[in-house]
Amino acid sequence: MTFFSILFALIAEQYRPVTSSHWIRRASLAWLDWVAKEFGGKSADGATPVGARLACLVGFGLPTIFVFAIYVVAFVAHPLLAFVWNIIIVYLFFGFRQFSHSFTEVHEAIQNHDVPAARAALQSWLGDDIDVTHLSKTEIIAVALERAIIGAHRHVFGVFFWFLVPIGPAGVVLYRLADKASLRWEQYGFNLSEAAKHFFYILDWLPVRLSAMSFAIVGNFEDSVYAWRNLTSKWSDPLSAVLLASGSGALGVRLGEPLREPTSDEALSRAETGEPPVYEIGKEPSEHSMRSAIGLVWRALIVCMVVLAMLTIALWLG
Repeated sequence: MTFFSILFALIAEQYRPVTSSHWIRRASLAWLDWVAKEFGGKSADGATPVGARLACLVGFGLPTIFVFAIYVVAFVAHPLLAFVWNIIIVYLFFGFRQFSHSFTEVHEAIQNHDVPAARAALQSWLGDDIDVTHLSKTEIIAVALERAIIGAHRHVFGVFFWFLVPIGPAGVVLYRLADKASLRWEQYGFNLSEAAKHFFYILDWLPVRLSAMSFAIVGNFEDSVYAWRNLTSKWSDPLSAVLLASGSGALGVRLGEPLREPTSDEALSRAETGEPPVYEIGKEPSEHSMRSAIGLVWRALIVCMVVLAMLTIALWLG
């Protein structure tokens, strides 16, 4: 049932994608904003540490319990109803089209050698997070690739993992709400933001490494593993660093800030301990890299679906 739920949801999404203006996206953000304001918005300093943790329990826990309760009732009534409920939840919270539309716009502009249009598309995608007016063509591609790798994990592979846990569709809702809150609650004070980020870090610690392994398997394995082991320091966020290092190595491109040159003491210390020097790998990002990224993500998803199909068949035969 799990395999076909994901398969049917992916097919449905190709015909009718869940865009940023979809009612489920607006309802999710409205719910998180309400919880944040109730637990921290009335104070100038935001929520207390205890209030922030309680906000996470309410903001993520109540919808998760609600979705799981409907799943249990549907399954007791008839397994087919639970199957339909699975498809609905996976369709609403899972899929490429929830992030790939913006990447495609940037890619098409780069293909047409229209750098101003690529900047405009990237700025629309990022919002106010980064000012892209000064970025070169190579830098635009690099930023788009980074966002695509992170988006592929958080909208596809991370959701895929949490759908496979025993709570099924409730795990999908839990993961996606925690992801949204880790970004959105930054405007509601330090404690709320840190509590949401810590909660999401716990949820995403294992899925992010499974995604990195998937990228390595379907891409350049040696470079991916090397980058994962040695180049994660280029990014400040520990979760994103694993994804971006593995993804950049799998694609054979350089992403992130260039490595700083080691000091003489660091170089001497490495030489004395016999550690090899750390070096950059890959080529500069290009239009070809963007096409390769699309193929990488699809190959990784196909591998996941094949493994899930094999497990499903094994359970049926067993």
